[in-house]
Amino acid sequence: MSKELERQGIPVAMISALPLIPLAVGANRVVRGVRVEHVCGDPSLSAERDRELSRRLILTALHALQTAVERPTLFEPTETLESKEVAHA
Repeated sequence: MSKELERQGIPVAMISALPLIPLAVGANRVVRGVRVEHVCGDPSLSAERDRELSRRLILTALHALQTAVERPTLFEPTETLESKEVAHA
């Protein structure tokens, strides 16, 4: 689905706990999620830390949407987004 949206000119950032799968099928922007059952959070954390983790993932996805890419690219959530280094598949 993300590839078709990209073909229509709509940038997509896919958050996935198994990033090799969307990278292998050609998704342009993939953000590494937490776990399969909790992609954007971790219920074992305190509510505050879980919220921080979710926020970091969403900010990474927003950064991915603003980044021009020419091939499938993996974005790693980091403590700060000052580090804008990405890994290309």
